[in-house]
Amino acid sequence: MAPEGPHLEGSMAQICNRLDKLSPQRKWTAMDAIDTMPALVRAFTEEGTSAEALLREFMRHVAKVARPYPDAYFTLGQKSDDAVDDLGNRAFSVCASVPKGRFPFTDRTPFSAYVEEQFDGRTIRYHSFYAKLAITREIMRDDYAFNLRRDPVLRWRAELYADIGAVLKAGCEAVPQGRGVPPKWQRPSTGMRMIRPPEVVIARLRQFEVTDIETLVHAALVEGGPQTQSKLTHMLEAVLGAPSTDEPEAGHTEDHTADRMGVREAVKDAWEALEDPDRWLVIALARGDAYEDLISAHPQLNNKVAVSRAVSRVGSHFLTRVIEAIGGEAAPDATPRTLLEPIMAMLAELYPADFS
Repeated sequence: MAPEGPHLEGSMAQICNRLDKLSPQRKWTAMDAIDTMPALVRAFTEEGTSAEALLREFMRHVAKVARPYPDAYFTLGQKSDDAVDDLGNRAFSVCASVPKGRFPFTDRTPFSAYVEEQFDGRTIRYHSFYAKLAITREIMRDDYAFNLRRDPVLRWRAELYADIGAVLKAGCEAVPQGRGVPPKWQRPSTGMRMIRPPEVVIARLRQFEVTDIETLVHAALVEGGPQTQSKLTHMLEAVLGAPSTDEPEAGHTEDHTADRMGVREAVKDAWEALEDPDRWLVIALARGDAYEDLISAHPQLNNKVAVSRAVSRVGSHFLTRVIEAIGGEAAPDATPRTLLEPIMAMLAELYPADFS
């Protein structure tokens, strides 16, 4: 038996002292979570500094917003690291140098509005990246509309993506993949099954010789296991084959003058058909009046909900006229509210006296 007594106690004390000297001292200190976004925006706007740090923050949030979007929402119809970087740079440039007429910017650049209104970081990120009418999403919608108009393959692919989404939501289960990551989808649990590689799944789907989207989606999930909506779109495109498109002859440039003139005439007719209170609302919005100013100046618009409904109603009026003029259908994400800003810009050209 090992001896006990003062000698052993002394040895243990020496060992503990040596271990304490070798171990790093861990001192727990309270850390304040400081949101740097407001300070970066203020420094850039007022002093012209912190541009690099602010741009890095922009790139990080833009990449997060862009993650679930397909090719059609990016420059040249291709989603790549360069396209996402381009989107971040454009969103930054718009916030820094392009005055916006709509709320909450009221004819100020977004950065200037953020500073003057003393927005916190969460509000800055909301209006810059994450709101439906955020600067970043606004740019993506513009790219989407342009890409679908010029490229029938992208238009077909976007429709395929939407059709697949409808099938998934109707009869499949979402499998969360983490915050900010698109979910995978699976069929309701049917027990154990073999999961095949994507190329094998595509080959087996081709053997079915069917073109029904619902049938192909469920078969792909049975053969390949849980998949994201984007992955299913790529699989079904490989099975169905994208429609062919004739390349324009060298030197040929498509002329959209007739379309532009048709839109201008439609906007002009829609404006002339509006009643005076609705014209006043459009002019006030173009002028950048805040919700409070609209409510106080017009008895019918007695709260923000009433203002929003009036804006949607007027926007629907213009949207209907424009679609009738150019034919076809509106983009899937086109809403009356998102279309009002370019329409107001066109109205300012047509009726400078009213919008001055």
